[in-house]
Amino acid sequence: MTGWTLALDTATAATVAAAVAPDAPDGTPGARAARFEAPGPGTDRARPARPDHTRRLLALAEDALAETGGGWSSVTRIVVGLGPGTFTGIRVGVATARAAALASGADVVGVPSSAALAAAARATGVEGPILVAQDARRQEYFLTLVAAGDVAEQAAGLEPWTCAQDALPATVAALDPRPVVAVGDGAVAWRDELEALGVRVPDEPAAHRIDGRALVAAAARTSAGAIDAVRPVYVRAPDAIPTAERR
Repeated sequence: MTGWTLALDTATAATVAAAVAPDAPDGTPGARAARFEAPGPGTDRARPARPDHTRRLLALAEDALAETGGGWSSVTRIVVGLGPGTFTGIRVGVATARAAALASGADVVGVPSSAALAAAARATGVEGPILVAQDARRQEYFLTLVAAGDVAEQAAGLEPWTCAQDALPATVAALDPRPVVAVGDGAVAWRDELEALGVRVPDEPAAHRIDGRALVAAAARTSAGAIDAVRPVYVRAPDAIPTAERR
């Protein structure tokens, strides 16, 4: 019997873990036990609390597995979001997934976190091109354009890039093909401007956050390979550069 898939993502401020069962032969979606934990508002409204990926990811994963009535022995595949996102967050997710695969013997595959957001939009019935706009800090967004069709077939070839936050509407206006939907925190922030361009920004909060089942759907066409081949997607260089590299 095919085992459960464990989905993990820490590319954004949220810590995501889900145990997802395989679909039934008749196509009925498999059951899942999902965990989603976002940091609180913090003491300063302008500076929300930092995520606690390091401490919470493994705990949420084990909690989700416990809900299924199984444990690590029931996991045969691990799917992890590769980013783009925060440098520290991505590293936590990828390192945890690789370590869990080594310990459990499960296959591990990586999928762009932006593909998971697009897959979540597809689950709401969106059929055309989708723009994923994720907060990249430094007054920038990570943008990923996903063409019409199966997100899973495109996942490996997606090419995110950065865009200044205030340039988002002009950037979207110049895209060809023009996306029919935009998702992510960047899309929510510029809803009025994007909708004036004919780009719909869904009202459902679930369309703008990474979900365990969407991660699994986005990775459906990705075959497992070597564990050390699962690596983060970095769109730009980090702020901190080792001394040896600077020299």
